[in-house]
Amino acid sequence: MSQSRILNAAEASRRHGVLAGTYAAAIMHADPLADAAAEALHPFHGRWWPMVLKALEEGIAAVPDAPPELVALIASLPPQPTPEAWAKMELGRAAVARAGDSAGLVLQCASLMIDYWSPPAMKPLVMTGTLKQDTIHRLAQTAAWWIELHRPGGLHSKQDGYKTTLHVRLIHAFVRRMIRGSGTWDRAAWGEPINQADLFFQVVGFSKLMIDSLRRMGYGFTAEEKEGYFLFWRHVAALLGVEKALLPSVNETDCGRYWDLWMLTNPGPDAEGIALARTTLDAVAGAGNPSAPMRRFHVWLMRGATYWLLGWNVGQALQIPWSQAGHFLPLVYKPAIWISEAFSKWRGVDRGEAAARAIAKLARGNAAFGIVPAGTQVVSAPERLEALAKFKPGTPAS
Repeated sequence: MSQSRILNAAEASRRHGVLAGTYAAAIMHADPLADAAAEALHPFHGRWWPMVLKALEEGIAAVPDAPPELVALIASLPPQPTPEAWAKMELGRAAVARAGDSAGLVLQCASLMIDYWSPPAMKPLVMTGTLKQDTIHRLAQTAAWWIELHRPGGLHSKQDGYKTTLHVRLIHAFVRRMIRGSGTWDRAAWGEPINQADLFFQVVGFSKLMIDSLRRMGYGFTAEEKEGYFLFWRHVAALLGVEKALLPSVNETDCGRYWDLWMLTNPGPDAEGIALARTTLDAVAGAGNPSAPMRRFHVWLMRGATYWLLGWNVGQALQIPWSQAGHFLPLVYKPAIWISEAFSKWRGVDRGEAAARAIAKLARGNAAFGIVPAGTQVVSAPERLEALAKFKPGTPAS
């Protein structure tokens, strides 16, 4: 166990019992199957992703030169859910996807922002320079992945959401390979780079934090929709390489407990996290080269949204300047959503159709960043996928 990055261990154990120990142990676990595959794929350089893509689309037998480690990784991928499970997952996916631009705001101001709370979790991003060098590209690419997942059927094995998720997993493995080879990583102090505990918390940010934030905005969810969305993210988590022992915890109750563990045991943001939080908001506010007054408005709005969705304590710890939008948004946003939701229900609008339209609109907005051109599927151009982490594997460590 990494003791130095776990604060308040006794209190964590008192509040959460076995889950606290599971969390602490997960800090020292990575993703052995993906790591072995990345090591074996490295000599293929730019050909590694087309090889993986062909294995996904045509079967591993169609790739005669596939290394055994890739064969093992493909064989370990989670089985396709049952038709009943698919129906539940699609119900949850559509319920969230219909939020469209609101979900995009949650991604920018909450789901991605909360990662900056933990300095050890942020170190891989800091070491690879993926945010400081090209912030808007990384954010848009993360949004592109989220969009592909949330298209109707996007998590089916032949769809881009599924394939891109596996690519993200392999990129994580390549980043770990680079960091370990750098000789600068302190495993005893920080745990494994992109470890199981940090990866699971990202799932919490994309699932529970997303639902809680959208509810705060005024969106309503049935119990079945929430259950389906957590089931959806349990399947995504398995594909991302989250350990089987952690997968049952992708539910509303345990994700809430995990959130409390994260906030209790992590030391809080350092100078790098604070700088990255501000860089993120500034980059998103300036996307598309708006006029100076509009950019200032975007900054004002996003600072307020961060306080609204994550709370005063998080906003202050990240040293995000306070914005009166934090008071203004709840007054106008929630009533507007309530009215919109009531009108849609009165008109009998199907949530699946509403979700498809909202995701298409969100994709067009994301394409405006110039990362994913309109009409281009995320997986169709491997060089764009290679840029998901803005990182190309370096030479093997000597």
